[in-house]
Amino acid sequence: MPLTSGNFADLLKPGLKRIFDIGMSRPRPMMEMLFGVESSTRFEEQYQGMGAQGLVPPFDGTVPYHDFDAGYRTDIRNYEFAMGVQVERRLVDDDQYGQIRRRASNMSDSFNTTIETDAANVFINGFTDSGTNRMGASTNGADGVGLLSAAHPYSPADTGTTQANEGTLALTIDNLDTTRQAMRNFTDDAGQLLGVNPNMLLVPPELERTATQLVSERALYEPNSAQYDINMFSGRFQPVVWDRLTDANAWFLIDSALMKQHLIWQWRIRPEFSTAEDFDGLTAKFRGYMRYGIGWTDWRWVYGQNPS
Repeated sequence: MPLTSGNFADLLKPGLKRIFDIGMSRPRPMMEMLFGVESSTRFEEQYQGMGAQGLVPPFDGTVPYHDFDAGYRTDIRNYEFAMGVQVERRLVDDDQYGQIRRRASNMSDSFNTTIETDAANVFINGFTDSGTNRMGASTNGADGVGLLSAAHPYSPADTGTTQANEGTLALTIDNLDTTRQAMRNFTDDAGQLLGVNPNMLLVPPELERTATQLVSERALYEPNSAQYDINMFSGRFQPVVWDRLTDANAWFLIDSALMKQHLIWQWRIRPEFSTAEDFDGLTAKFRGYMRYGIGWTDWRWVYGQNPS
């Protein structure tokens, strides 16, 4: 096929699409580690919570059927994201394919950065009970408060009783123990212990050293212990460092199994690559597009500490 102003966009598309697809195939390490990734087929997905049914009674010959309260309904809307680049005809004529490839590569980098940044903002915005994210959506959960709050209501039927998963403690071995115990005391809306088992410690880069000293497999003794006290947390929690966390002091203790169940990344359209040509302007236009929603259906998988 000869290279003309009428077809050079079509000739460039396969190569540039491959560069974009390769870039998008790289793992988004934190989003895919932390979020349960779902597929969506609608403008908005709804997740209906259910209240607890309490303890199972002894069988006395008749099966009892218990009602349960409706839990909070979580609505996760899918938002659109798009970005484009242009390639001038003269770049093709002058054999500037290196520059052309860099434009496609930079676009895929922007998409990956966007995904990781929006994922991190769930934790960054988690300590506020009012506000919006960059898409304009409320940062509150279905219970009306932030992901991390001192006043999560038990249920829509019992808003007067609350639980907390937010504090202001610095990252020390004593405060790690206090936070772990607080999570193990989380209950359902019927007041029954849930059996939360935190096994991950998420920190910003500024706390990496402290986290390693506390929970690394090689941290056999408690930090600063003159008596070489055994460190019960050695190898017990997975330390995870996320460069995109913006508060140097905030840290998060997590039950990773519950997190995958309740922290949701919802793909409506995974990143795609398309092309068009501006015939009179002698430019080929390439754009990427994606659509997703982010949210959580329950908060009991995480405890956030945000020292001032």
